[in-house]
Amino acid sequence: MSGCFLIVGGNFQSRLKKAEDQFGPFYNNPDLLILESETLIGIEQIRQLQTQLCLKPFGGKFKLAIIPKAENLTPEAQNALLKTLEEPPKNTTIVLCAPDPSWLLSTIVSRCQIIQLPLSPQVSLSEKEEKEFLEIFKKITLGKVGERWEVLEKLGIYQDRNKAIEWVDKMIFLVRKLMIENYSKNPEYFNILKSLLRTKTYLQANTNIRLTLENFLLTISDTSGVS
Repeated sequence: MSGCFLIVGGNFQSRLKKAEDQFGPFYNNPDLLILESETLIGIEQIRQLQTQLCLKPFGGKFKLAIIPKAENLTPEAQNALLKTLEEPPKNTTIVLCAPDPSWLLSTIVSRCQIIQLPLSPQVSLSEKEEKEFLEIFKKITLGKVGERWEVLEKLGIYQDRNKAIEWVDKMIFLVRKLMIENYSKNPEYFNILKSLLRTKTYLQANTNIRLTLENFLLTISDTSGVS
């Protein structure tokens, strides 16, 4: 089966399993290309994938490319991928996986056949929460380091790992939305999102909560142009 597909819904594991069930097998497949990253996937990684897709299959008739976390594609990377989705190389199947189509540019979604899995609870923000998190975002990107620490202190997330991870998840949701909507105005969102994703990984690895969050605040100390 050739073409471009987008698997949405479910959770990460169920999306990956659906990809393997429908397009696999993954195991011991010399013609499988997996583009994955726990942080952002940039334009250079897309260009490397495009180069590999132009090569002939090694063991079978088709090459299969999987992007398990397509939501991590930067808008620039998504734009670079558009041409390949419009005219995929011969005998090539490209599969993107994401929690929801809204995580991707509409131009990407429109070029894929959608495979919808049953919906699982996803991180989201109500209208009220979005306003609150936008205000927090402005304070921690525009304020001085001490002021940023004070913001997180008031939120009370230093003492509760689950609460800290939940806060980071919601901030990731907000920044991804801002990045998609305002990338042309401010590419610094990339750096902030990368720091948030790294912070979540550290928190899940049981690092010290306070030190991890304070390190996040320090990593965004040079993004004072964000607004």
